[in-house]
Amino acid sequence: MEETQTNEEPIKQNEGETLTTSKQVQQKPLLIYGAVALVAVLVLGVLLYTQGFVVVAKVNGESISRLSVVSELEKQAGAAVLDSMISDILIEQAATETGVMVTEDEVTTEIATIESQIIAQGGTLEDVLVQQGLSRESLTKQIRTQKILQALLSSDIEVNEEEVDAFLAKNGPVPEGQEEAARAQVAEQLRSQKFSTAAQSYVTGLRTQANIQYLVDYK
Repeated sequence: MEETQTNEEPIKQNEGETLTTSKQVQQKPLLIYGAVALVAVLVLGVLLYTQGFVVVAKVNGESISRLSVVSELEKQAGAAVLDSMISDILIEQAATETGVMVTEDEVTTEIATIESQIIAQGGTLEDVLVQQGLSRESLTKQIRTQKILQALLSSDIEVNEEEVDAFLAKNGPVPEGQEEAARAQVAEQLRSQKFSTAAQSYVTGLRTQANIQYLVDYK
């Protein structure tokens, strides 16, 4: 039998395909190096960014962590801060239940009034806030809470003329020509005293009736 010979020609790649493959091989190391460089930059950026969040200071090379600072602050003032936050939540809940609303404009107006009084005395609101360790945000929250309590306790902090007369009689005569201003000042002082007493009693009542679960002991 005669063997049939098949002339199989080797499959040839097109020249264009060979060039493309060669370029891809050359590009792979570049892509790898680029990816490694990008990762290195990202890692460095994260380390620099988070350094202030993890380590807040270094003393002769020894690090002070943010966690240790927070832990110390909790020991010193954790209980007081927690109690204040609980009271704020209870007051907000009481406002919601009774339909009391305090607008942003009311709070802004009150802050503007306070700022005007401070400026009239030659100071600035920013300086006063720094002295008291407050921020504008914390002041805003305090004013809002105060406004809510004033609305809730409006009937308990009214001051009548008899109370003003009794105060003036007890604390001496008023200079002539200053009676009206003195009476207004006394009325505001008495109203402030009543508000402080009523607010403290009201918040105590809210705390007594509330279901408060302490999950951390800050003693």
